Amino acid sequence: MRHVAKAVFCLSIIAFLSGCGLTGNQIVKTQSFGTATANIGRIGEEEFINIRNGIIEMNTELLSIDNSKTSNSLVLDKPAYAEDTSKRVAACKSLKLYGELLTQLVSKDRSANLQKSANALLDNTGAALGKELSDEKKGAINKIIVGLGSFWVDRKKADAAKEIILVYQQPVDELANLLREDFSLEENSLGYLKAYESTAKRLKNVAMRLVNAGSKYTLLERERAVHAFVLSEKAISRSNILSSKAMTSIDGLKKANTELATVMSNNQSSTDDIKNYARQIQGLVNMYQVLSK
Repeated sequence: MRHVAKAVFCLSIIAFLSGCGLTGNQIVKTQSFGTATANIGRIGEEEFINIRNGIIEMNTELLSIDNSKTSNSLVLDKPAYAEDTSKRVAACKSLKLYGELLTQLVSKDRSANLQKSANALLDNTGAALGKELSDEKKGAINKIIVGLGSFWVDRKKADAAKEIILVYQQPVDELANLLREDFSLEENSLGYLKAYESTAKRLKNVAMRLVNAGSKYTLLERERAVHAFVLSEKAISRSNILSSKAMTSIDGLKKANTELATVMSNNQSSTDDIKNYARQIQGLVNMYQVLSK
C-alpha cells in the first residue's frame, strides 16, 4: 500500500511539474512568431543603413548634376543622420533579439547563451525606446537562469517564455509603431523611407531636365544625368514596394503579438494572426532579396 501511495505521489508531482511547461500549441506559435520577428528585425537593421547610404549616394549625384547646389546648401545625409540611424538600428536589433530569444526558450538546444541574449535585448530595447524599462520587465528578462538538471532547465525556459511574452507585449508594440512611422509613405510622414523617396524624386526632377534637353549638354553630362535618373527611378520603385510589404508585415506583427500573449495566458486563440504574420514576413524576406540586388 505504501508503494502504491508513493507511486501515486510521484505521478502527481510529475503531472504538476509538467503542467508548468508549454503546450504543443504554445511552442509552435512561439517558434513561428519568434522566427518571423527575428527576420523582420534583421531586415530592418540592414534597411535603415541602406536608406542612409542611399540618401547620401543620391544627394552626391544631385550635387554632381545640379549647378545650383553647393557644399553649403546640401547636407548629404539629411535627415538620416548617423545618431538617428543608430537608434533605428537598435529598435530593429531589439525585435531580432526578442525573436531569437523566444525561439531559444522553446527549443531543446541548451547550448544557447540565454543570459547573454537577454541582456542584449534589454540594452537595445532601452536604447530604441529612449527610456529605461520598468522593473517588472527587467525582472522577467533577468529570471532566465539555467544550469540545474535538464528537466528543470526546460521548466525554467518555459516559465521564462510565458512571463517574457506577457510583460514584453507593450514594448514590442511600441517598437512596431516606431517601425511603422519609418516605413510609411503617407504625405505627412517624417519617416526614413519617405525621406529616401523624397530625395529620389528631387534627383529625378533634375536628371529629367538634363536628359530631355537634347544636345544642349555634352555626352558626358548626359551620361551622368542618365545614371542619376535610373538611380532615382529604382529608388522610387523600391520605396513603394518596400513600404507596402513592410506596412502589412508590421501590422501583422502587432496582431500576432496580441495573439501570442493570449495563447500564453489561456492556451486558446480563435485567430490565425501568427500564421498570417509568418506568411507575410516570408513574403517580405523574399521581396527584400529581390530589392537588394
